[in-house]
Amino acid sequence: MIKKSDLIGSWSLVIWKTVYDDGRIIFPMGDDAKGYLVYSNDGFMSASLFASNRPHLVSGEMLTADDDEKVKAWDSYFSYSGKFIIEKNKVHHHVLSSMYPNWVGDRQTRIVVIADEKLILETMPQKTKKGTQRSIVEWVKTKID
Repeated sequence: MIKKSDLIGSWSLVIWKTVYDDGRIIFPMGDDAKGYLVYSNDGFMSASLFASNRPHLVSGEMLTADDDEKVKAWDSYFSYSGKFIIEKNKVHHHVLSSMYPNWVGDRQTRIVVIADEKLILETMPQKTKKGTQRSIVEWVKTKID
């Protein structure tokens, strides 16, 4: 059973992969993606994941970037935040803000495994246009120098 104290702190992304029922594996932000996850004592969480090679906007400004640049920026970054509660071996994220507007007000449930000093969060199986899948995201405690 997972305890709140198991999650509290800041975590750095090791790998984010999506596994399909037919055996396909993809890496949504590349196999060298980066990211951070924070669980605070007051029950708040925040996650951001991004491609390691995100190009800068040529215009230098997000509001004046052309549509192509905005799409590339969108496709190379993901974040959300909200409240969290733990139930046995699962953590429920009650989403308050998200880059993906459909998640706001939603509950995102993750199966939690802690092994070899890694925090592994796995989605429940999801049916998508590309097939049934689950995302597996591995984290390690952030070391601040």
